[in-house]
This record gives sequence, C-alpha cells and structure tokens, in this order.
Amino acid sequence: MMLVIGSQFVNFSPANSATTLNVYAAVSLTNALNDIKTQYQSANPSVNVVYTFGASGTLLSQIQAGAPADIFISAATDQLDVLQNSSPSKIVAGSRKNVVRNRLVLIAPTTAPVSAGSAALTSFNGLTNANITGIAIGDYTGTPPVVPAGNYAKQVLTSRGIFTTVSPKTYLASNVRNVLTAVENKTLVVGGVSKTIDAGAVYKTDAATSTKVRVVETALTTESDPIVYPLGILTRTTVLSTAQSFSTYLSGATAQNIFKNTYGFILP
Repeated sequence: MMLVIGSQFVNFSPANSATTLNVYAAVSLTNALNDIKTQYQSANPSVNVVYTFGASGTLLSQIQAGAPADIFISAATDQLDVLQNSSPSKIVAGSRKNVVRNRLVLIAPTTAPVSAGSAALTSFNGLTNANITGIAIGDYTGTPPVVPAGNYAKQVLTSRGIFTTVSPKTYLASNVRNVLTAVENKTLVVGGVSKTIDAGAVYKTDAATSTKVRVVETALTTESDPIVYPLGILTRTTVLSTAQSFSTYLSGATAQNIFKNTYGFILP
C-alpha cells in the first residue's frame, strides 16, 4: 500500500532530456557557427548548443574567471595556449585542433557620403595619407591581445613600416565585428567621443557579410602570424562525449562546407 501511494509522487523525467553544450567562440565565427548549429541539432536533437561570442581575449578572461565553457574556439593560438600551458592544463589532452583559417583585409565604407580619403584608398600603405583621419582596428592591447584581428592588423602595419605613422589616428574597437560596424557607420565612439572612421581592418569573412564596405586590399600571409582558429575542449566540461561529438562535427564535411563555401573561411 505504501508503495502504491508513494508512486504518485515520483517524478518520471524524460530519459533523453536535452544536454546543454556551452561553446565560447570568436565573434567572427558567428554566422557560420549559427548555421552549423542548425544542422548539428537537427542530427542531434538531444543536444542544445549554446554559444557565447566575443573577442577571443575577452572570452579567455571569462573562462579563467570560471565561465561554464565546454569548448573554446579562439581566433588565434595565444589565447588557447594560455589555457593549455597552465598547470594543470585546462584543455583536454588531444582535443586541440585548428578548425579553419582566415585572411586579414583592409576595408572602406561604400555608402554615401564617402570621404575623399576613403574613396581614394587603394592599399594599407595609403593609410599614411593625410586625408585618412580615422582607422578602426581591434584592441590589440593585453597579453595575450584582447582582439586577435587587431593584433594581426598591428603586425601587418608594422611589417609595412607604417605602424608608428598611422597609430595616432588608429582607434581600438572591442571586437572585430565592432570594427566592421564602425567602418559601415563611418564612426566609432571612443571614450564617449565619436571619431570619424575612414577605414578598418577585419577578416575577409567579416567583410563578406556586409554590403556597406569594400575590400581595399588583402594582407599577405607573410605579414602577420598565421590566422587560425584553434579549438580546445575544457577539462571542466561535464559533457565530454557531447563536446567531442561537436568538435568532430566541426571538422566534418557538412560543417566544413558551410565554413568554406557559404562564408569564405579557408580549410585548415
């Protein structure tokens, strides 16, 4: 009798309740990863992929502060190195791999009114011209840098011997998508003050998402560190098998096709 009465209070939870996978990823991957999520969850309906997008350095700080990340995909090796080389390592042994690669481009706005400097710009070297008064790049400060795209941009400008010349008119944005927006809007608020933006440096894939900018020049691969997106599974994960499944999926044909053919990333 006690068993019969007590059974009415038992909570019969679904056997296959959704597993949440927290993926912290570089903001430049936003469009591609959202498309991939749709495909992955269709094939794996018991998994709920939750993204946190941002500048790689910002995401690293959040993870170091205890954020519940299962997977981290950075836009540079430095941020993942910090986690992997810590003692003990915060990256699951053998889980690290490069997902895709990218290129850095200089962009200028195309929507009217376009400044004379922007209209005449044809190369990174042209940023030294006096009629270019504002250049947006990612925040390259910090160790490792907050925004990898900004650090790549600094490396390109340094390789060309013009960084010192153009740095006084360079304004730092909190992530690479904010650089894109600044060039589209031709303005960036810095310290509460609106600065006129004539050009900016973003990834080739970011530029391809916008109809309001043009690619002025693509930097040479020799002018900066290789632009790669390393993935690592965090040792703190409690859903290791799911994290491994998603990591494997990102290297599979469906995801790699989305990365390359839909968004223009370069395969690893």
